[in-house]
Order: sequence, then structure tokens, then C-alpha cells
Amino acid sequence: MKKTFVSLAFTLSILTCLSSQDLKYITTVEGLKKSVTAPYSLAVWAGDFCYLAGQLGTNSETEKIPEDFKEEVHQLMRNLQAVLKSQGLDFKDVAKTTVYLTDVKDFAAMNDIYRAYFPEGNFPARETVQVSALVRGAKVEISMTAFKKVKKMVVKKKSK
Repeated sequence: MKKTFVSLAFTLSILTCLSSQDLKYITTVEGLKKSVTAPYSLAVWAGDFCYLAGQLGTNSETEKIPEDFKEEVHQLMRNLQAVLKSQGLDFKDVAKTTVYLTDVKDFAAMNDIYRAYFPEGNFPARETVQVSALVRGAKVEISMTAFKKVKKMVVKKKSK
């Protein structure tokens, strides 16, 4: 009986580890407001990958986007940093980004600020596209995909 219980407990712990690889939805991040009515998550874990929703340069205290483009980009990067930090990640873990600009003429200014957030020079893969408009009158939006190896329990079969 005791041996059966130990085997059952061990099996349940393994199943728990394996099931932790399911999608994990992050809907709140300290210091960052998300519209309660908006049907999206701030981040979603899928295995070792964390997909961050596109962020705007919205200031959480004022709920406004700065009028100055450079400050908008800095605020947007701080918003992404807050989501990354909440998940135990940093910009060094970012594998891919997508940048949306309403005016491609802002590319150089965005690029200078963006570069500063990746100080080791290990830049993620990226595409930058011009769009006709963004929500709330934003001039730029960036989404990210980060990677961090999640420890997985390895189960060895007993030899008979």
C-alpha cells in the first residue's frame, strides 16, 4: 500500500511538471494598466517562449501617450520592460520584435532609442512596418517574443 502511494505521488508530481508546459496567460503586471474590456493578455507563455502583446507609449499614471515621439518610444520600452520583468525576463531574452510606425520617417529616432535597451548589442530579429494608424493616436507600437529555457523534469525509466 505504501509503495503504491509513493508511486502515485511520484506520478502526479511528474504529470504536474509536464502539464506546466500548457499556455499560461498573463493578464496583469504591477505598474502597468491594461484596459479591462480589451480581449487580450499582456503576455502568454507557450513552453519556453513568452509572447508579449504590442505595447504603446501610454503612461500608466496619466493614461496618456506623450506628445513627444522620443518620450513615447522610451515609455513604450519601459512598458515592455515591466512586462518582461514581471516574467523574470529582460531585454537580453528577447528573440524577436515587430515595430509598427505610423510614419517611417520616425524610424531613425525610434532605432536610436530601441538600440539603447539592448546594451550588449545582442539585438533580436525584427521587422519594422509602416501602418496607417494605431489605437489611441499612438505613433509607434512594439510587440516582442522572448525565450527562456524552462526547467523540465526528466523521467528515467527503470531497467528491469
